[in-house]
Amino acid sequence: MIEEVELGEGHVRIAARAVASQAVCPQCREASGRVHSGYQRRLADMAVGGRPVVIQLRVRRFRCTRRSCPKSTFAEQITGLTFRHGRRSARLHAVLQVVALMLAGRPGTRLASVLDTAPAVPRSCG
Repeated sequence: MIEEVELGEGHVRIAARAVASQAVCPQCREASGRVHSGYQRRLADMAVGGRPVVIQLRVRRFRCTRRSCPKSTFAEQITGLTFRHGRRSARLHAVLQVVALMLAGRPGTRLASVLDTAPAVPRSCG
């Protein structure tokens, strides 16, 4: 759920939160609705209108309900947006992978900067 969109100087910040009532444990595939805690993730996304986009996403950690599962807690992932340990949206990650495979090295870096898909999340946001 998108809670706020801020158009700042040189960036776009989107504040959002996950709203699913359950998440699936990545280890045992068991669905759980037991929330353990929550935290905020900062994801770089595709640029809009020449401005880098930062998504501030509030996600939750769930407790796995299966006693035999080695994972006691796990973070929810938003399909099509996040992946484990990712600092970029899935879409931006896919674009950067294609650029890296096609151009590699310095040419890929130059193209990514022209497309405003630089991998670093701007520190001035938030």
